[in-house]
Amino acid sequence: MGRYRLLSKGFRKVYSLIYTISAFSLACFAMGATACSSDSGTSANELKASSYTKEFLYNYSQLYYLYINKDLYLGKPEDYIDKLDKEQVKLLVQSGYPWDYHDIYYMYAMMNDAFTYYIDPARSVGLMSTWSTSAPKTDAGFTLDSTVIKQKYVIKQVIKNSPADKAGLKAGDEITEIEGTPITNDIVFQRLSIASEGDTITFTIKRDSTTQTIPVEIESYLTPTVETTFEDSIPIIKIKEFTAYTSNDSGTYAEFVEALHETEKYRTTIIDLRNNGGGDMDHCIPMAQEFLSKNDTAIGVIRALPDTIHKKQVIDTLYFFNKTDGIAKDRYFVFLANEKTASCSELMLASVTTNKKYPVIGTTTYGKGIGQSRFFTPSMSLVSITSMKIIDKQKTTYHKYGIAPDFAISDNDLALEKALALAKDQNYIRVAGYGTVNTGHFAKVTVEPDTMPGFYLLPEEYRRFIW
Repeated sequence: MGRYRLLSKGFRKVYSLIYTISAFSLACFAMGATACSSDSGTSANELKASSYTKEFLYNYSQLYYLYINKDLYLGKPEDYIDKLDKEQVKLLVQSGYPWDYHDIYYMYAMMNDAFTYYIDPARSVGLMSTWSTSAPKTDAGFTLDSTVIKQKYVIKQVIKNSPADKAGLKAGDEITEIEGTPITNDIVFQRLSIASEGDTITFTIKRDSTTQTIPVEIESYLTPTVETTFEDSIPIIKIKEFTAYTSNDSGTYAEFVEALHETEKYRTTIIDLRNNGGGDMDHCIPMAQEFLSKNDTAIGVIRALPDTIHKKQVIDTLYFFNKTDGIAKDRYFVFLANEKTASCSELMLASVTTNKKYPVIGTTTYGKGIGQSRFFTPSMSLVSITSMKIIDKQKTTYHKYGIAPDFAISDNDLALEKALALAKDQNYIRVAGYGTVNTGHFAKVTVEPDTMPGFYLLPEEYRRFIW
């Protein structure tokens, strides 16, 4: 946990800089300081301040300082004013987009990056919290063991911080009654388990040689993001996403460490990253480091940072290396991945496979080797700006091409079967690398517009790519 906290602090310095430059940026553009000029040579004193809202100027400055491809795509401020045609304006108005934000939406759309986008205040409420938390759920918060004797309802797992956990239910408890009604079949169990937030369900359980009645008050809770199961005596750790707040107060990293400790007696383990679209670097980087040995280089992050002294964007490269051995460095791992394995999941794969050469089974991954800074503007709009590019320790990127599997198997069951065979054998050394065919999620070359269809600010296209 100590290393995680240091890493977290390091990344959050980047985000704190975003807020540090805010007041400067607005003042700079408003007063017409020539030092705020863009690379195209346009300075703020050539602009008519009355033509731009404070919100527009703020967002232009954020793109100027943070957007890592701003030299390719960011033009002059006037390039984004009143450029929408009548049909585009009509569509935005019909969709409820406030008129005074249209130019800002247009500016972000012209960055040719579906992960660099703007959400006005009417739409931003609640979104930041969903990015930093796992999916909420409203029920008692336990799962049943399907392997027990028929018509017995034994609790297999109680989710941490769920209503069941707070009430005192435990794994191994046999539920005999709900609300005083004996559980005779699945239909009765399901019917009596239905409840809304604020309701109380009374469970009668057998625990060892005693019978207890435990009331459980139903409330919303955060679901776990790491799940451990077993197949043929091989542990399978599935990582659903990487996020700061989950059923564990310390997030996905802490869940993963718990899973590694719970399975530490096993010499081989399968890591399932299928359908994991990514998440928080503060979690996936230290998780990747737990596979590695002391002095291994995990990953490199190329970052766009604001230089407020010289009023320009600077590019910095930060490498993450292990100061100590990871807790799982001596185990053999097999990874499952598919085309929906993206972003932080790919970062983990790149970190581990370039060092340990563990095999990957499935299909070529998404190919998202970029990272975003996300923050609120003064108007409480929400902004996502691509400010980072990911490279491995050989300074190579998988961006646009994804990570290739050693065994290309699209069928989930067959992929798992192959992973189990490799896990039992513990001898296969990875030979595949990164993909060789553009996945089509990003531009074919740097200066081309992305191959994804549509004008990004349009509602249906815009929402499709918000992760």
